[in-house]
Amino acid sequence: MSSPVILILGAGGNIGAHTARVFAAKGFKVALMSRTKKPGDDHLQIQADLSDPQSVAAVFDQVRKVLGPPSVVVHNASAHVPNPPDDPLALSIADLERTLAVNTISVLAAAQQAIRGFAELPPSASRTFIYTGNRLNIEPIAPMLAGGIGKQATAHLIASASEAYKGKRYKFYYADQRKADGAPAYSALDGAAHAELYAELAEREGQGPWLQTFVSGEGYRAF
Repeated sequence: MSSPVILILGAGGNIGAHTARVFAAKGFKVALMSRTKKPGDDHLQIQADLSDPQSVAAVFDQVRKVLGPPSVVVHNASAHVPNPPDDPLALSIADLERTLAVNTISVLAAAQQAIRGFAELPPSASRTFIYTGNRLNIEPIAPMLAGGIGKQATAHLIASASEAYKGKRYKFYYADQRKADGAPAYSALDGAAHAELYAELAEREGQGPWLQTFVSGEGYRAF
């Protein structure tokens, strides 16, 4: 049987790198998509920019051609344009459109491509889609209106997909690292903790809670 494939969209040096390392150790073939290729990385690297959601199909086509359809897809890209904390409506339409292209529209494009591949895989395959989110889907943060709109929209997308496709045993998750008191992790994101959670979700039988709030060193915790 051929090795399973994971595709990481927005494969940076923290969460993306840790996730690639963990899944490779479990026997996965790894495809990394980022805006710039990283020299010395032995995994399949694909250069693309998710600010153009139309590019997503070509990324998946290349992965299918070289490695096969991915059984795990991690969307780890994010875009942020700050607004004045005391004037959120100063956010321009153009800036909102740019962030939504990455934070939501490219997620829809990736999920559409993911289930196309899932349909080609046997029931024993993981068939898991994971989005790296944060607490913005439930609580505003003053200078992050654009990010919050995108995260709320994408959380709705993930929740809808988790319900609609559970009969096919396709799994969809929104991951949100928190501090122990439930506060946002902000910039203290633990790449290793994300990778550990993502591996657990990929190996889990059946759909779990779509909103995966978790604490570094502890794992999933509902807040």
